[in-house]
Parts: sequence; structure tokens; C-alpha cells
Amino acid sequence: MPPGAGSCHFPLERDAAWFEQLTAERVRTRYVKGFPQCTWWKPDGRRNEALDTRVYAYAALRGLIAMGLSLNARAAALPVTQTKTTPSTPVVTSPAGSGTRSTPEARTGS
Repeated sequence: MPPGAGSCHFPLERDAAWFEQLTAERVRTRYVKGFPQCTWWKPDGRRNEALDTRVYAYAALRGLIAMGLSLNARAAALPVTQTKTTPSTPVVTSPAGSGTRSTPEARTGS
């Protein structure tokens, strides 16, 4: 599914166990007096904390929106900042003519 309305975005750090919790519950359809009733049930031994916390967070968000929170207005009110990118590993330089060598052995102390 392409990103957009109805999509869920997850951090890359989520592991398989987290997604197993997110999808632990199953829907069960039972007929009561001839009418279908769908209920969610959790198989014995399955953990579902990831699903529970996601549902709680979404319910809290919907409550805040019902009380007047506008995420678009809040985002527009944030200051725009320029971020300076830095290399992931610092570059170490030695002064010219200092007599030191920049070799892998010299850097690791081997």
C-alpha cells in the first residue's frame, strides 16, 4: 500500500516479536439469533502489549482532537530550523610535518 491515508508507519527498529504482538488477536464471527457478531479474541499464550499500547495512544489522540487539538496547526506553529549535518565518524587530521603517520596501525595502536 502506498503511503497516505490509511497507512501505518513503523520505525525500522521494530522486530518480528513486536509485529507478532501487534497482530496477536483474531476476529471471530458468531451468529446470535441469526445475526452475525464479530468479536476479537486473543489465543492463549499470545502477547498483545504492542497492540494495546497502540490502541490506547490512538484513543488518546482522538480524544485530544475531539477537545480541539489540531495537529496541522501545531505543526505549522513550530519554528523551521536548519539542521547541520555532521559526518558519522569524525575526521582526525594531524598538522603537516608533525612526523605522525595516519595508518590503520597507527590509529588502532597495533
